Amino acid sequence: MANVVWHTKLKMLLDLKQANLGQDTIDDLWDFLYKTDRVLAQRNVPVSERELQCGGVCRDAGVVAWMYLRQQANGRREAVHERKEDEERHKAPMSDEHKAYQERILRAAAEGGFHGDCEVRTPVGRSWIQTDTLIEGEGGRRIGWEVQLSSAGADGPSSVKARATKAAKQGITPAWHTDREDYGRRSDTQWTRSNNLPAHVIAKIGDLRVISGYRAMDFWLCDLHAVYPCPDGVRRCGKPHATPKPRDVLFDDLVRQTAAGTIVPVEYRRGTRMDKFWVTDADRDRLAELQEGTLTLPPPQEDDTAPKSSPNRPTCRPTATLAAPTPPGLVANELIPQQR
Repeated sequence: MANVVWHTKLKMLLDLKQANLGQDTIDDLWDFLYKTDRVLAQRNVPVSERELQCGGVCRDAGVVAWMYLRQQANGRREAVHERKEDEERHKAPMSDEHKAYQERILRAAAEGGFHGDCEVRTPVGRSWIQTDTLIEGEGGRRIGWEVQLSSAGADGPSSVKARATKAAKQGITPAWHTDREDYGRRSDTQWTRSNNLPAHVIAKIGDLRVISGYRAMDFWLCDLHAVYPCPDGVRRCGKPHATPKPRDVLFDDLVRQTAAGTIVPVEYRRGTRMDKFWVTDADRDRLAELQEGTLTLPPPQEDDTAPKSSPNRPTCRPTATLAAPTPPGLVANELIPQQR
């Protein structure tokens, strides 16, 4: 069973726990849908043709799971999966590691003076979005942390891009974190990754390092002094470029600085690939100048510590020469002039 149902015809997410299913535009919505579903069942209409799908765990996992409605004698409303395997998907409990990350995010935020909460629902028109851990940052900034660990499955949620886009439209900056290398390589949002660690290590106070998803931008002028090849395929184009370089950051610092706005998400195109990662706000501003064509870089400075040589021929002469060999039959002393 599930509490959230997606109506494919009305294009609505319906919360069975809320009054009027969380919708204000249609009166007596539950009675209308329940009676309609009962009539269709009496006519032997298949569940897959009754326009009701699981709008919670199954939909987040990219699975189409059809449902029918049921009402208990005590008035409790229920939505039941047609297939047992879809029902089992809802029984997977949140892992201890996932809980440890939620607790750590809240603690790190509180240490920086920021408030947060878990499993937060934000209204979106007639539906809503649910965030693992929502942190209220400076200036109305909101960071929505979503944790996807090894227990989430090999492919991960297929709705990441849609959920991240919907969150961004509601003023929530999506921050997805994982311990899976394959998730960390995805480009549907800004992923960060730490090592696969047990819950007690994640929960304790100490260094928890983010090893992927944070970059330092190296801005350089494409001239003869450049150490990188020109990304435009030219020998030296004379234009400024940027190269993202991986950098480690502590997870607690990442939580606090994203809330403060000193670490921000960016999108950076390399060829046909769009990379998404986190940088400092200073690097974000310089990258924007580069993309607008207004970034100027100073010419490279000569290294004063390097030894320099003159292009002229040397003018010094040797102060000593090798003595010629002594002719046979002479004593060495006879070659030395006598002083008078």
